[in-house]
Amino acid sequence: MSGSAPAGPARLPAFALLTCSLWPARADNASQEYYTALINVTVQEPGRGAPLTLRIDGGRYGLDSPKAEVRGQVLAPLPIHGVADHLGCDPQTRFFVPPNIKQWIALLQRGNCTFKEKISRAAFHNAVAVVIYNNKSKEEPVTMTHPGTGDIIAVMITELRGKDILSYLEKNISVQMTIAVGTRMPPKNFSRGSLVFVSITYIALVIISSAWLIFCFIKKIRYTGAQDRNQRLGDASKKAISKLTTRTLKRGDKETDPDFDHCAVCIESYKQNDVVRILPCKCLHGTKRPQSCENNSPSM
Repeated sequence: MSGSAPAGPARLPAFALLTCSLWPARADNASQEYYTALINVTVQEPGRGAPLTLRIDGGRYGLDSPKAEVRGQVLAPLPIHGVADHLGCDPQTRFFVPPNIKQWIALLQRGNCTFKEKISRAAFHNAVAVVIYNNKSKEEPVTMTHPGTGDIIAVMITELRGKDILSYLEKNISVQMTIAVGTRMPPKNFSRGSLVFVSITYIALVIISSAWLIFCFIKKIRYTGAQDRNQRLGDASKKAISKLTTRTLKRGDKETDPDFDHCAVCIESYKQNDVVRILPCKCLHGTKRPQSCENNSPSM
């Protein structure tokens, strides 16, 4: 009112589904035709010489409303049992219409019941129009649907503008309103090329996401299998080593002789009291080491 989503494989399908779910909803909202409403408000405050003229931009006619001009005094519902009634949903909703008023416009807040119920209740009390203001401060007017409400004109405005008007009515200040037809806003349909592009993009995202998930799944299976095999081999090796016979070298054993072969594992000479494992080829007990033990010297 003025004065005169680390990027992982799971994120790809989520993005694809988000694109798919948001696009149709946006298309449905943009494909609806509507008419804007040009609203002028005249406030006659007591003690003020010239009336205050206010202009409301952004009003919107209801989908089932006649697109016509109308003028009248603005009235809000009377309190019910001492409680303010701004919604107009109660069967006991009433309006005080002064005897000298021929045409009047009901001011109601959105919420609690359907647009049709609000408009029909005001029409029952002979209102020529209904102005419904939004109940969310940051939301613009929507195109109301109210089939079967007849010839009564229905317009929606923002919550801020509606409460501005209501503040004057609550002070018993006379408010006149003129509603005129503004601009026809055609539906914003998507072109065929845009539809094809969005469809191809969505399909490509689904294919890429599916391929990536399959690749990661196969890789995980192979990695898990390799871990299991390594674990089994490690356990078998430990078990086999634990079964080897051990002996402690004593003074006079040939292995302690300085000319005896070094330990093939430690690369050191054998010493007294060393504990050695005897390999299956019995290399420590033979006068000659078998050919198969050339690379299997006893280990510590």
